[in-house]
Amino acid sequence: MDEIKAVESATVDLETWQPVGVTIHEGDPAGRGFTLYESDENGTRGTGVFECDPGKTTYTLEYNEIIYVLEGEVTIELENGSKVDLRAGMQAFLPAGHVSTWTFHTKFREVWVLAD
Repeated sequence: MDEIKAVESATVDLETWQPVGVTIHEGDPAGRGFTLYESDENGTRGTGVFECDPGKTTYTLEYNEIIYVLEGEVTIELENGSKVDLRAGMQAFLPAGHVSTWTFHTKFREVWVLAD
């Protein structure tokens, strides 16, 4: 990549988008997203914006994930019992190799980064 790319994360236009491998347990989160950068076709590393409505989902963290919450509130729990409550302005690191359960309490928007 030979150029700088930038977006306004709070207002960027989003497409219907649900991360691969997500199971929806409650509600209709209706995932939406924007990918600013991916390192390859598998999306193994990259960054973007994700937004959804209230609901409860699970998925396996294939890669380390760093999130910064722009809007809303979420509880994230790993199968080992590690748990965090996040709200706008908070950041979290989620380690690869865990099944994660996300309970979106309100409309939610985050900036995400996947890393090795």
